[in-house]
Amino acid sequence: MKRYILLIFSIFLGLYVSAQTPKQEVIASAGGYNTNGTLAISWTLGETIIPTFTSGSLILTHGFQQDIWITDVEKNIDSPVKITVFPNPASDNINILFDEPTDTEVNVYLLDSQGKLLKTGVIENATSETEMNLQDIPAGIYYLKLVKGNLSNVYKVVKL
Repeated sequence: MKRYILLIFSIFLGLYVSAQTPKQEVIASAGGYNTNGTLAISWTLGETIIPTFTSGSLILTHGFQQDIWITDVEKNIDSPVKITVFPNPASDNINILFDEPTDTEVNVYLLDSQGKLLKTGVIENATSETEMNLQDIPAGIYYLKLVKGNLSNVYKVVKL
């Protein structure tokens, strides 16, 4: 009889333990989570130990707030013209290639990951490859926005 009671107790204990799900928790002096329509921001202040390791151009940082998600990049130029941005990743220059000539000018904007405008330019009647110099900006992830009238495309560009 003791064996059966011990067996039943062990089964219930096993079910109870397996039903637990680990949660991410942090002990910090402040933090918060706010949403506004489609934008959500979460922040933590005062993490006690956050080591950072670097090796060449690679950086590894520990900490609770490490996830960055970009879920949508604007892309809506309704045009049969195919646009190619290369090389990606780039070191000094990127090239913008239109498969067919454009009938109107195309405005070019280079933005950083926070939306700060770094460079602007205009491509008039693009008939071939156009080059944009990236030598004066640091390594990182940038967004190249091409605007034609009220339509635009955004391309993610990685600078090494």
